[in-house]
Amino acid sequence: MSSSVSVLRVLPRDRDKLDGLTGRIRIKLRACSRSLGDLIDSYLHVGTGALRLVIDENELRRRTALAKSRRELEQLVQELKESIQLDYAQFVLLKEERAKESPAVPGSSVKGNVRSRLELSFVPKDGKIRCCLIRSTNSPLQPPPPGQHGWRHFRIWQRSLGFSRDGDEPCDYTGEETAGVCLLCDLFGTAGLAGLIEFSDLVGTGVNLVRVDLPTGEKLLAAPPGSAFEGAVTFRILKPEELGLLLYGMGMRDSRLGRPVLLGKSKYRRYPRHVFGVVRYEVAALELAPISQPLEAEALRVQPGSKLEGPALDGVVRTLVAKARSAFDGELLDVDEVGELERLHA
Repeated sequence: MSSSVSVLRVLPRDRDKLDGLTGRIRIKLRACSRSLGDLIDSYLHVGTGALRLVIDENELRRRTALAKSRRELEQLVQELKESIQLDYAQFVLLKEERAKESPAVPGSSVKGNVRSRLELSFVPKDGKIRCCLIRSTNSPLQPPPPGQHGWRHFRIWQRSLGFSRDGDEPCDYTGEETAGVCLLCDLFGTAGLAGLIEFSDLVGTGVNLVRVDLPTGEKLLAAPPGSAFEGAVTFRILKPEELGLLLYGMGMRDSRLGRPVLLGKSKYRRYPRHVFGVVRYEVAALELAPISQPLEAEALRVQPGSKLEGPALDGVVRTLVAKARSAFDGELLDVDEVGELERLHA
């Protein structure tokens, strides 16, 4: 099924040269909700990876004090093992002013989500592809059978996973000699090379986490449908089509509100009463730094030091995304990942 292609690599641009677009995008991330005009209600779980154990501490102290021998202590330990329960898997919390903790989506998770979507959106042209799969291996990817781990992911992205990158390791810029880096490693960074695009943590605004018990026995603290998180993306020395590519990776096409995309735990699964991980990105503001070049694309011109908000952003996003599609014509897939997933579960 698979065919081999080579990764197109070039030397990264000079990080010290002020040439291109530099600024910040204020973004919002929202769990989809029918009450907000979406077609689906979705919870969101972004976990810490740590699980807390629930145990009756008073009972533990009482029983330990009563134990008179090593054998009784060993029996107590065995009984405790059988009675221990897992607490609800925790959501990431970020400390703010006055030690208040708010639910948050880590910037690293958002960056990985956008980068991964772009990696999966590129396909080869003339035997070359513009990105490595930085978390992948060199072995050809084969379609897993239904029910096996990763089968939904492969079905959704099979047009970009049906080939191998011939003999190419993920980009690494730590050595003295290097063949360069791919486009996405130049933009987002790789070993030995700082990225040009960085994401802040996205902090929840009035998000009240809820406890969700799944039929599998798993228990999660999750953000309910409609929950919103806010943060920023900083970028420097980008070309207009590269800024458009960033927006494309967040699901934007024709306006500042992106199409539904997948993020977080259990995003590929469907339960009788719960859907997870269907979210929308939205551009709330675009600011160009005073040191930036002006943003010029077709009839669009945004001056350094200026800020755009509201409906004016729709045209800017549309123009930049069109610029990216034109620059990478024949190389970018347009996959509705949420729609494809719903078809798999139909």
